[in-house]
Amino acid sequence: MHEKLALWGLHCARPRHDLPLPGSPERCVKRVVAEDTDNAVWMVERLHPTQPARRERIGRLLAHLASKGIPVPAYRPVPGGGYTAAADGFHWQLSPFIPGDPLPQPDYVDHPERGRALGTFLADLSGAVEDFEPFAPEPDIAFPAYIRDLLETLRTRKPDLYPPLLEIREMLAPTLEAWNDLPFEVCHGDFHPLNVIWKDRSVAAVVDWEFSGLRPCLYDAANCMGCAGIEDPDALGNGLVPALLRTLYDRNRLPEPSFDALPRMITALRFAWMSEWLRRDDTEMIRLELRYMRLLADNLDALQAMFRKIVELK
Repeated sequence: MHEKLALWGLHCARPRHDLPLPGSPERCVKRVVAEDTDNAVWMVERLHPTQPARRERIGRLLAHLASKGIPVPAYRPVPGGGYTAAADGFHWQLSPFIPGDPLPQPDYVDHPERGRALGTFLADLSGAVEDFEPFAPEPDIAFPAYIRDLLETLRTRKPDLYPPLLEIREMLAPTLEAWNDLPFEVCHGDFHPLNVIWKDRSVAAVVDWEFSGLRPCLYDAANCMGCAGIEDPDALGNGLVPALLRTLYDRNRLPEPSFDALPRMITALRFAWMSEWLRRDDTEMIRLELRYMRLLADNLDALQAMFRKIVELK
C-alpha cells in the first residue's frame, strides 16, 4: 500500500510501522503510514466499495474547514481533481499523518484545559460551516426513527433489554418529538475525546469524519459530554464538561432550544453507543451502558439545572 503515494505524485521513502494510527480502524478496509522522499508522513487508506462517493463529500468538507483554519487532516487532492484515487480495482485516499500524545483514560475528564480546547474547536467549527453547503438539504440520520428501529429489533432479539430501553425512550419523548424543530448545522457526528489528536491538552486535529452531516446544534457537544460521563458520571459537573460548556457559552454557541434539550440529547445519543456494544456483543459494556442511560434519564431535570448553573456562574 505504501507505493500508492505515487497516485498523488509522491514517492515512498519508507513505511512507518512505528507510528500509531489515530481514530477507528473500522473506517476503511486497511490503512498504513508512509514517509515520502521529502520527509512528509502520510496515512494511506483503502476504502470499502461503498465509501468513495461519501468520502468525496467529506473531502470537500475537510478542505473547506482547513481553509478556515480548523485543525483537520484534510485529504490530499488527487491530480486532476477529487479526493479519491482509483487503482488496482480499489479506491484510495491520502491524508497527512498528525502525531499526538496519548489520551489518559479516565483522568482526562478532570482536565478543564481539554474542555476549553474542545469547546473552542466546536465553536470554531460552528462558525466555519455557516457558509458551507451541506451534503444534502435534509439530515442523513433521522435519529428518533433510528431509536424506534433499534427498539423494534431488540423486542425480538434482546427482549430483556427492550422494556428498560423503551422506558428511557419515553422519558426522552419531548425532545425526540421536537427533534426536527431544533436548529441544525453540519456537525462532526462522532465527536468525542478519542477522535481528537492531542498535543499535550490542546487539539492538534480532529479525525474520523465518517458520520459528519446535518445534525441538531450541540449534537457534537452532547456526544462528547456523554462520553465523559460514562467514564465517571461526576464528570458531567466537574473538569472537562463545565469548561466545554462555558467556552460554548462565551462564544455564543448555546442556542436556547438546543441547550434546553441538552440532557435529553445526551441520553438519546447513548442509544447509538448501546447499538455499538450490541454489534460487538460486549456484554460488560451493554450492562454499563444500560446503568448509565438509566442514571441520565432519572436525572434529566437535575442535569438541566446543573448545566444552567454552570454557564450562569460566568
